[in-house]
Amino acid sequence: MSALEVNPPFPVFADIDGQPLEAGYIWIGQVNLDPQTNPINVFFDAALTIAAPQPIRTLAGYPSRNGTPGRVYVGSDYSIRVMNKNGSTIYSSLNDNAFAGGSVAANATGNGIQTVFSVSSAPSAIFINGVYQNQNTYTIGVGNVTFSEAPPQTSVIEFLI
Repeated sequence: MSALEVNPPFPVFADIDGQPLEAGYIWIGQVNLDPQTNPINVFFDAALTIAAPQPIRTLAGYPSRNGTPGRVYVGSDYSIRVMNKNGSTIYSSLNDNAFAGGSVAANATGNGIQTVFSVSSAPSAIFINGVYQNQNTYTIGVGNVTFSEAPPQTSVIEFLI
């Protein structure tokens, strides 16, 4: 018997404080370009037939389609910017497929105070509550990762190799 991975049915986006992103904005654009000024076609179905207008709004952390959680699909590599309702960027990546397929080397839980976390090997990517962390928000040392700001209390930190 082979193992099956259990995944949540919808992606969840977190705000700066780690809480679900309420009334946020999701911009998806051409790979390696600013997604807000270079948007691409985004869809609410895998057949790429139900267009998703941009920016995609969030409801309780979920991409919202007519007031209910939805999934979003694109037909190519893409860039992404996620902003909160105040217009502050929460997450941004010029090539969001860069870390697809990485395996989790370690997990940790933020407490709002701790900035240094032990790791057995240098991660290629770090996610907090499922949100990719830009490389300028942490440094990698021998056996540890040091964040410039402490991850929020109860946040889930994933170190990918």
